[in-house]
Parts: sequence; structure tokens; C-alpha cells
Amino acid sequence: MRAEKARMTIGVVIPVYNDAHTVTDAIDSVLSQKPPPDKLIVVDDGSTDETESAVKNYAGVLEYIRQPHRGSSAARNSGLDRLRTDAVMFLDADDLFLPEAIACRRVLLARDDSIWAHTEGVLQGKSGAVQPFSRANPSASGNLEGWIFEDLLCRNFITTDAVIVRRDALVKIGGFDESIRGTEDWDLWLRLAGRFPVHYGSQPTFVYRVGANTLSGDRPSMDWMRYQTLVKAFRVFPAEVMRSKPAARRSVADAHNGMGYALVTNGKRQEAQSYLWSSVRLWPWQRRAWWVLFRCLLHWRKG
Repeated sequence: MRAEKARMTIGVVIPVYNDAHTVTDAIDSVLSQKPPPDKLIVVDDGSTDETESAVKNYAGVLEYIRQPHRGSSAARNSGLDRLRTDAVMFLDADDLFLPEAIACRRVLLARDDSIWAHTEGVLQGKSGAVQPFSRANPSASGNLEGWIFEDLLCRNFITTDAVIVRRDALVKIGGFDESIRGTEDWDLWLRLAGRFPVHYGSQPTFVYRVGANTLSGDRPSMDWMRYQTLVKAFRVFPAEVMRSKPAARRSVADAHNGMGYALVTNGKRQEAQSYLWSSVRLWPWQRRAWWVLFRCLLHWRKG
């Protein structure tokens, strides 16, 4: 069994969109791994800069795919579809793998019945200052391994740069949800964590560069994606969410509130009712949700 796991093949997927100035550093950080990955795929998501020219300098040592601009989730899924390795790792085009990233994660995934794992990393701010990734993005309870579904319901503390996962398991659960942008990684971790425990390695294996891949400051859009992600988690794992500790249930209830309130604001009171009912079911000790739900029901009866 140990000899079989030692032969595990690992592929790396780098999605890129208009990152000609950083993608070569990302590629070099992958190719310098000892041992290197069995397969490296760079998926160009419709770049309009010099990305294609930059990546084609690596012809023969990686596979380059170009597709129309559809978002990072679609790019990662395209790379996943082309891989035939046992496991997969992802790296954003503006981030880096540290030395021994692949070797470290190979050991984590070689453990008995291991499906996925994540590691510590380095977060580099816009000023160049660095800190442990887990310090800036802590787990609410401090739990980083095992059954972390409840912890992830409270907040996302894992980035795509940190993870290694068995390809067959990732394909089975559908890969990245291309309808979600901004929290697509969180959604994927929830779908994995609801089914499998995770292993954790304290050795830093990546550099996450904040200045390069910080999302737009469109807070309403990000809130909406957060609501969608947690509402989906409840739809996929209703029993697991209902059994969760109060903090996790309250987090999911708040997401349903957010969806419900937004729909009411847009005059969609009937559609809002199901979200508000789910909210009070998850967390009955709230006044506003009950009051808004009452008003929705009253309006519906009058109609």
C-alpha cells in the first residue's frame, strides 16, 4: 500500500487572465519543485495582454490551453478536464509555490483514506510585509483538519493555492461551480468538507500576494456571493447544517436573511418567503426575520 501511494501522480493547473507580468514567476515556482509535477497545465481565460507569448516560451514543459473569457472557475475546470493524474493542485497566476510544496502535500495525501489536504502559507501584503496565511484568515474555532464543515460554515479560511485533492473525488462532486464568482473556492471546500475529512500541514507551501489578486471592492456583490454559497451548502447538506453548532447555524441563517431581505427590497416577497422560513428554522431567536416573514405572508394573503 505504501509503495502504491508513493507512485501517486500530481498535476498542477494555473488559470491566467491578463497576468503576463506575473504568470512566468508562478510557472517557474512550479517547475522548480523537486520532484516537479507530472503535468502542468496553464489555462488562458481569454487574456488580451501578452500572456500567450509569455507562456509559449515554456513550450514542451507544460500544456497551454486558451479559451474565451469565462472566469477562473471555468479555467480551472478546463484544466481539470485535461488532467489524468491521481491528484491535482491549483495555483493562481499571481501567486507562488514555495520549495517542497508538492513534496509536502504528496505526504499529506498519502495518508490512509486521504482525499484532500491543505497547508499553511505566506500572505504578502501590498507593502511587501508578510505573515502566516492562517493569522490573517483564521478558522473561527482554530480547527484546521478533520471534519471542518462546521468551521467552514462560519468563514472561509482556505485558498486554492493551499490545496491538494484527489482528482476522481473532485470530478465526482462537479469541480468548481462556474455560476459563483468570488467565493467559488469556499463553495468547493464546503462540498468536499461535507463528505470527507481533511488533513493539514503546518509547513508553508505557497505565497498569496494580496495586492495582485484582491477582488473588487464591490461589497454588495461579494455579500450576495457569500449568501449564495451558504444557501447552497444548506441545500446540499441540510441535515449536517441543522446538526451544526450554534455559530455555524447562525451564519447560514444570516445568509438566508440576506437573500430574503434583498428579494423583499426588490419586491419579490413571495420568493423571499422560503429563505426567511429557512432562516428562522435554523435560528429561531431573531426578531427581524420573523417580522419580515410576517409582512411577506400578510402581503401574499392580501394579494
